[in-house]
Order: sequence, then structure tokens, then C-alpha cells
Amino acid sequence: MAVTFSDLHTEQGVKSVEEHLAGKTYISGDQLSVDDVKVYAAIVEKPSDAFPNASKWYDCVASHLAKSFPGKAVGVSIGGSAAAAPAQAEVPFP
Repeated sequence: MAVTFSDLHTEQGVKSVEEHLAGKTYISGDQLSVDDVKVYAAIVEKPSDAFPNASKWYDCVASHLAKSFPGKAVGVSIGGSAAAAPAQAEVPFP
């Protein structure tokens, strides 16, 4: 069954992950999955110690990702938010 999280950039959103992870290691199942990576990407920063399950999970996912990409990172900053591209009219294919 699909799990739904929202507002993961807020404390309430992280709290929902914290509660979901109680007694679990990963978001779905017994192994790291795409579900974990999706949730990880939606959380703006590492959860504080007030959320021990989410914080431990976040470190675990970060560690797995770091091992998957062994190249040296120099760091990157991403600011602002991108505006959605305007919808384009569908053009029939001749």
C-alpha cells in the first residue's frame, strides 16, 4: 500500500515521517528503496534530534547515497524555486 506524506519541508511533515518510521528502518520494506530516496529528497534538511527515527533514517539514506556516488563532490547551492513551465497546446502529428 502506498504511503502518503505531505509538507515535508515543515516540522509537521517531518513528524509524520518520524511516526511512520517508529519500529522501522526504511519507508517501505526491509531495504532502501526509491521510496526512501523520494522522501529524502523532499526533506529540506536533516531532521533534528527531536525526531530520532527520522534523523537516523536520514543519515542512513545519506550514507547509502554517498556510497553510490563515489566521485568527489565540490558542493552546490540551489536557491529559489523554479516556476512551473507553462502548459503547451497539443499539436497533432501530421
